[in-house]
Amino acid sequence: MGVETLYSARWSGPTLIEKDETQSVNVDIERDGSAPTITAATFSLYNPAGTLLLEDVTATESSGNVSYDIPSATLTDEALGARWLVKFSVTIAGDVHTFYNDAVLCLARIYPPIGHTDIAARHGDITNLLPSGTTSTQAYITEAWVQLTNRMYSESVPFWRLRTPSILRGSLLYGALSLIFRDFSTLLDPGDKYESLADRYEGVYEKEFRSMRARFDSNEDNTISEAQVPTSPVLMLSTGPRRGYRYR
Repeated sequence: MGVETLYSARWSGPTLIEKDETQSVNVDIERDGSAPTITAATFSLYNPAGTLLLEDVTATESSGNVSYDIPSATLTDEALGARWLVKFSVTIAGDVHTFYNDAVLCLARIYPPIGHTDIAARHGDITNLLPSGTTSTQAYITEAWVQLTNRMYSESVPFWRLRTPSILRGSLLYGALSLIFRDFSTLLDPGDKYESLADRYEGVYEKEFRSMRARFDSNEDNTISEAQVPTSPVLMLSTGPRRGYRYR
């Protein structure tokens, strides 16, 4: 390979693979906002021990989206947990580019506890302020969800085991509103009205995030914890060393 062209592999977070379900794993490849011409693509799957369960099987490509459906039978004898690895090998302009992502084999995934209806209920005029051709705030909600779950994951919180998804409502709502008004401040407001709202909601989001408590299905056996535990690290001021919640 000569001078390497950098392509964006737009992973939105760790790849969640639900056991006992046929799972589609995919990633969008782009450069300069457009999909490159992909002439071949394969997929590989590694378990936490580094064992190849699927090796260079043919993947599907459409407009830059590369995908593979993992058969449920492939994972029948595998234990739930993190430290899995997925890999797409993609041929573009005669060169093979390899895109890895961290993955988790889980019992189930969780979904955002708010929608556009909740955003509109908070600010009734938001729909009228959206850019031309945009009819809902879904894109902002999706981005806020990605940021929230990635933050939890980076702080060692296994969000896919959370069984009180409604506890994420506040953080997600205020995170989305912060993104919305930050965008409005650049599109609509030469002053500081929307910028101030964005700052306000960003601050509320931070408080919500740090105060969340929820119940988890720690062993992913459909038995939830008796006590609510923090969904983010808790730092305590004391004369001793710092202590933080870390889910194991």
